[in-house]
Amino acid sequence: MGVAFLLFLPYADGEPNSTPLLWLVFILFWFTMAELCLSPVGQSLSTKLAPQAFHTQMIALFFLSIAVGSAGAGSLAGFYDPANEKPYFLTLGAVSIAVGIVLLITKKQISRLMAGVR
Repeated sequence: MGVAFLLFLPYADGEPNSTPLLWLVFILFWFTMAELCLSPVGQSLSTKLAPQAFHTQMIALFFLSIAVGSAGAGSLAGFYDPANEKPYFLTLGAVSIAVGIVLLITKKQISRLMAGVR
């Protein structure tokens, strides 16, 4: 997801309608691929880590987390300034990549906490 945000940078702060349509399609392709990598894994882990009697509730909580994330994204959109776009996209991309790096660093600890769930 972070890479997709960084892909906005080459055409940020341009004139209105200065971003090529194919570039926007390319960026949306990256967002779609990132979402396709994240969503199925999250849904799968939601059910695998839940006790047998709570699979449905865990899927509901998974979708609630998406709703909370969407609300947070709406709040972050308040920081968008059309006159100065680069800091906005750079910050979102860098934070997203940093979260991914933290998850990679803590991968062993997370796997240990999952205790054999595959």
